Amino acid sequence: MKQLIKVLCFVCLVACKTNGKSQSAYQGNVETVKKLLDSTDLGKNYNGSILIADGKDVLFKKSYGTNPQNNQPNEVDTKYGIASMGKMFTAISIMQLLEKEQLTLQQTIGDIFPDYPNEQAKKITIQQLLSHTSGLGDFFGPEFDKNSDNIKSLQDHLPYFVNDPLEFTPGEQMRYSNAGFIILGLIIEKITGVDHNSYVTKNILIPSGTSSATSLSSSAGGGDLTVEDLHKFAVALKSNELISEESHSQITTDHFGNGYGYGMSLRNLNGKEIYGHNGGAPGASGELDLVKGESLIIATLSNRSPMDGWAQVRTHLRKEFFGSTPKTTEFLNTEEVVKTYKEQGFEKASKLLAKLDNNISDRNTFRFAQQYAEQGQVNKAVDILKLIVQAYPDQWHPYSFLADFQLQAGLKDEAIKNYKKSLEINPENQQAIEQLKKIE
Repeated sequence: MKQLIKVLCFVCLVACKTNGKSQSAYQGNVETVKKLLDSTDLGKNYNGSILIADGKDVLFKKSYGTNPQNNQPNEVDTKYGIASMGKMFTAISIMQLLEKEQLTLQQTIGDIFPDYPNEQAKKITIQQLLSHTSGLGDFFGPEFDKNSDNIKSLQDHLPYFVNDPLEFTPGEQMRYSNAGFIILGLIIEKITGVDHNSYVTKNILIPSGTSSATSLSSSAGGGDLTVEDLHKFAVALKSNELISEESHSQITTDHFGNGYGYGMSLRNLNGKEIYGHNGGAPGASGELDLVKGESLIIATLSNRSPMDGWAQVRTHLRKEFFGSTPKTTEFLNTEEVVKTYKEQGFEKASKLLAKLDNNISDRNTFRFAQQYAEQGQVNKAVDILKLIVQAYPDQWHPYSFLADFQLQAGLKDEAIKNYKKSLEINPENQQAIEQLKKIE
């Protein structure tokens, strides 16, 4: 009898394994996500690819929608723009040079570029560049956009920010800075003698085993990869194949308490420490989420702008794997209220909002108002702003924006009333002051 029990236990143990591997701890979450994507509008409204893995083992990999450039279906090997996700590669490149003792974190721009024309900026350290605490700003703007076709190298970016005054004393504040990561790319080129794209390809992408050849737009971001490429990169990074364990700890530590390491966004979601980076631009969005002390890897990429389906998918993924947070609840409430408005009208949406304790995102809800206004449906934009006012009755800006849309809709008396309400809360609201001068 004892022998029979042993045999049955062995058979049960084997039956509980697939291909010799125990079922992943994340499999239940994956099944929930699959059902959600397949049975709701979430998957229908998404244009991109998703990959979920337990270390090297891919648990879920699927693509949705089409490529807007050729109207062909997205596939798992479709390459997508990575935008600011490329900052991870820049930071890892710097850490590789630190490990080779070719740099130190406390070296300054002036140490490496003695002729750098901005005297204030010459005092900025590499550590401050990596952590967005440099005081540098951005290079995007009308002039950059006008000449973007002529910008071929990192050096070509300099005229668009090099002479700008610092926004604060380096190390004292945090301001996300694309310009700072351009400087990091120039440092990589100066130290190694090769262009940034070639260095990253040889020392990060090829060692990771990525299958896609890509041309990185700049050290601040840009380029095209697949979700499989991101997965391979993540495995190599977590296995310390690209940088040492100590360097890995450095890039994933919040040194300045600003939610950012070195080229890595950091978040604590219900006790889980998430790191990685997202990227967003017109026609491109995505993110790589890794978890400290766990083998979970989530990669998403889309060939649409962030709020055109990708942010919704990202929010549901985070809720499923990391639990609800105030931000996920607020985001999902917003989607539900706006959907109710579209399908059942203002009164139903208002009642639902009250039932949800008026907990929606003003920023995300306002996006829908803007869309209606751009489509010439200003009365619907007014309705959406009324919902925001309901949720944020003590804030001045919803009343002011509501008045703007009411004025467009020809509702002059109501607009005057709401401009005045805005000024009661914020007497310095110049938009309301100027508009009242014109219409009263």
